[in-house]
Amino acid sequence: MRILVTRPEPDAATTGAELAAMGHEVICSALMEVRLLPVLDVGPGSVQALIFTSRNAVRSVAKSPLLPGLLELPVFAVGPRTAQDAHDLGFHGVIEGPGTAAGLVDVINAEAAPQGGRLIHFAGYKLAFDLEGALRAKDYRVDTIGCYEAVRAKDLSQEAMLALSSGHLDAVLLMSPEASRTYIQLVEAARLEKEAREVSYACISQATADALQPLNPSLIQVSLRPRSEEVLALINRMSEQSRP
Repeated sequence: MRILVTRPEPDAATTGAELAAMGHEVICSALMEVRLLPVLDVGPGSVQALIFTSRNAVRSVAKSPLLPGLLELPVFAVGPRTAQDAHDLGFHGVIEGPGTAAGLVDVINAEAAPQGGRLIHFAGYKLAFDLEGALRAKDYRVDTIGCYEAVRAKDLSQEAMLALSSGHLDAVLLMSPEASRTYIQLVEAARLEKEAREVSYACISQATADALQPLNPSLIQVSLRPRSEEVLALINRMSEQSRP
């Protein structure tokens, strides 16, 4: 299959290499540019644990001068790849979540205690789920620190537009509701809505698929769980289904 990977770097390169190793042809067009922001302070008061709801948050903290003083704290990571990144950075008490910020609430509640001290949530500036609000409702003290921002791309790559306009694109991989919304915006700007409707879409979550609905594509499929490896497995299943 010829697949459009829409993730920002460095994740686009990783996903592209994984898909290529599976025998797929890859085109890249990042829908977002991720800008890491400095983490210089976590505020006053004792800290019970850290929360990472994306790999970009781990990348940002990796550049922080505060890192040595944070490494002994327990970490709640949203999913397996974020957990692995935190472990590779030097955190030892890493607890892996189910892949979504909403699902992480129950994991934190089972392992932490409201009276144990503050929870520090490292996150982007635009959140799909109010994790802080959900935890505060359970009496936790939570401080969210914005440590990166995602800036929308201004257009699709030339290679992506050519593949769409010529009908030489089999599937598009989308990893968030915001990615779906940005994709629609860029497709409309390029006047490629009709061509884009004929392409299949592999979405990491139902929310991502729902955000794509205004485009009214012919085929949208959702991974079994909201994890990168599950999206790759979905691509392979779509490839098998498309074979004559």
